[in-house]
Amino acid sequence: MFTASDKELVADKKNPAENEWICMMEGIFNTLNHTMIGVVCIYTSWLCWINGFEKLYTWHVFLTLIGYHLLMAEGIVLLYSGNGWTQKLTHSHKRTVHWLIEVVGCSCCVVGIALEIYFRESTNRRHFSSTHSIVGLVSLAFLALTLVNGLMALFAPELRRRIRPIYSKLGHYLTGTVCYVLGMVAIVLAYEKKIYRQNTITEGITMMTVFTIAVTVLSMVGVVKTVYNQVKTLAK
Repeated sequence: MFTASDKELVADKKNPAENEWICMMEGIFNTLNHTMIGVVCIYTSWLCWINGFEKLYTWHVFLTLIGYHLLMAEGIVLLYSGNGWTQKLTHSHKRTVHWLIEVVGCSCCVVGIALEIYFRESTNRRHFSSTHSIVGLVSLAFLALTLVNGLMALFAPELRRRIRPIYSKLGHYLTGTVCYVLGMVAIVLAYEKKIYRQNTITEGITMMTVFTIAVTVLSMVGVVKTVYNQVKTLAK
């Protein structure tokens, strides 16, 4: 009787052309994803430079964008089998690089949000009065949950007597996905803020909006596949 891995091996041998086509398409979309991440980050960094880094608000925009749009996105994508620059890394090395990047990314987000709260407090402005700020706050809450169950997923083998590793990993994937997607939604909403409207043209804002949405979708491909496979495993 064939095992699941045997069946996959047979399928791979039967459809070499199809598998090669899929790998090629994964490579193309992965390259596009990295390119769009870079374009948005460089473009926004330039706008922050124009706006002036002596302003606390500029640091809020810069740090949260680097945290969500660059580091979190790259930290998620690096675990995907189709990601080019991590294909030669072992799973253990990928996991180490993942949590290092995510810790730095989360730190950028927390500091960036904290600076905005301090700025509003010091200038007697209302807190969380816009859709952008509320979505960002909810994302921050899920960020805290993601860090907690991320530690549980990291030490899943040691905790297997208390909780099955698949549960801790699945919980990490789900809360991490919500955190990341909400953070990217907050960034899209931020494109209507003054720092963008005053320092760039409408076409530039449209480009960044389209790129950010595309990056969010493409970065989630590997996560969705992993969650789907884990849910199928639980259902057996």
